[in-house]
Amino acid sequence: MNRVEFKKILIVEDSDKLRNSLAEHFSKANDVTPCANFNSALEAISEDRYDIILLDLILPDENGLKLMEYVGQTPVVILSDLGADSYILDGLGAGAADYIVKPASLAIIEARMALRLLPDEKANIASRGLILNIAKRTASYEKTPLNLTSSEFNILMFLMQNAGNFYTASEIYEEVWKMPYLNTTTIKAHLSNLRKKMLAVSNRCASLIITEFGKGYAFIDSNE
Repeated sequence: MNRVEFKKILIVEDSDKLRNSLAEHFSKANDVTPCANFNSALEAISEDRYDIILLDLILPDENGLKLMEYVGQTPVVILSDLGADSYILDGLGAGAADYIVKPASLAIIEARMALRLLPDEKANIASRGLILNIAKRTASYEKTPLNLTSSEFNILMFLMQNAGNFYTASEIYEEVWKMPYLNTTTIKAHLSNLRKKMLAVSNRCASLIITEFGKGYAFIDSNE
């Protein structure tokens, strides 16, 4: 798992239980400043520089999104109960590097934060004309952008990182979301939409993901 280490982290969360849990977890390998409200967070960023900010939106004294006006180039990962598309789009539109909907495990939160801290030379995954930047969460095929949802991006990233290996829908679900598989069609739906978007760009792009009965799905990284 990607780890966050030797970083200065600002955690803005009004729930005492969650804030303390996050602070305890990340303090093992980082310099952590926990804040319970907007004003204390604003004071913290005015006095110090941080490598990354973990930000709740529902704060007792202000909408957490307003803090985005003051963070400059510091990557912000939003961690919020507000899971509707409109809130996620507002957060990403305001400049957040990522948006995590509660509840989420500490492992998932740390993995998503670690991706936002990757240096440019380690952020790209590339194969056969397809390029993913896992820090900026962008995708393109032969310089043509692919407009992927967060789930589509995560599935494609997992398959590319494990190219040549087949995974069933349940295995993809458990590997990507790090949760026990629920008997739903969500993975098949995401893969169907992903392939449609890849096909709209190029037949060759869409052919990079294959399906074999009884084996599952795989990203093919060679012409053989």
